[in-house]
Amino acid sequence: MGNISGLAQVTTAATALSNLVLVTPQTTIGYQPQNIPVNNGTPLQQPPALLFHYEGENQVHLQSDITDHYIEDNTALQDQISRKPEEVSVHGFIGELNNVPPPALAVVQSIANKLLTIGGYTPALSATALLAYNTSFQLYQVANNAVTGAVNAWNTVTGTPNGESVIGSNGLSVQPNQTLQQRMFQQFYGYWYNLTLFTVQTPWAIFQNMAIKDLIALQDETTKQITDFHVSFKIIRIAQTQISIFAPENTQGQLATQAAANVDLGSSSPPSSASFSSSLSAFGVG
Repeated sequence: MGNISGLAQVTTAATALSNLVLVTPQTTIGYQPQNIPVNNGTPLQQPPALLFHYEGENQVHLQSDITDHYIEDNTALQDQISRKPEEVSVHGFIGELNNVPPPALAVVQSIANKLLTIGGYTPALSATALLAYNTSFQLYQVANNAVTGAVNAWNTVTGTPNGESVIGSNGLSVQPNQTLQQRMFQQFYGYWYNLTLFTVQTPWAIFQNMAIKDLIALQDETTKQITDFHVSFKIIRIAQTQISIFAPENTQGQLATQAAANVDLGSSSPPSSASFSSSLSAFGVG
């Protein structure tokens, strides 16, 4: 029997190296608004996608209407199928206290997490990556808390609004200094109010031209720091107008009469001395 001791080392190396593919961050589209605002005919910058801090259950609902026509022998015939619009339901959480990094640190966090899969292969690199990320995220949290505290203190001293937005008959009136939960709700509300379409990313496919059909923002009695969002999207399809040119010779009945060309039958005028009784006499009436 040949020496297979080297096979274990090759297998270990191949397994570790295969995990290197995971180091590449995956692109997350989230819930991307499609309707780009326009200023004086010039499209503005694409609005950022909406992302939950924690993604919950995702659901895609495909449904068809199938007819049942009952006939004389008490059996049903199914001869019509109508596809209903696709619907996507998503569920997510927004919390005031979370470990979601800012965009500048998102790539660093992804690399640090992925390097854990090859920790046995390059332990020093993994430890260094984690240390760098933890230090960066801690500094970001300290700076963010300082800014938030300063804004809250300034609002208290100056007596400015406390950041409570108002929804009235004219829509949403946004105030500054919003919480993360309020910001997410107000973005969803604004897009729903303006009939904005979305590109929605699901685990199975990316759906385009999706409108918000239903939105529920729920905060239970156990916390004031987390909001539970349930959003349902429905695909939008718009009918297109097509002009069909037909030939009069291919028509019949009333359509043939309507499609016929104009014919000059000359001109005529009634007698100047005509009366109602004489007209009846001319037709043999009266």
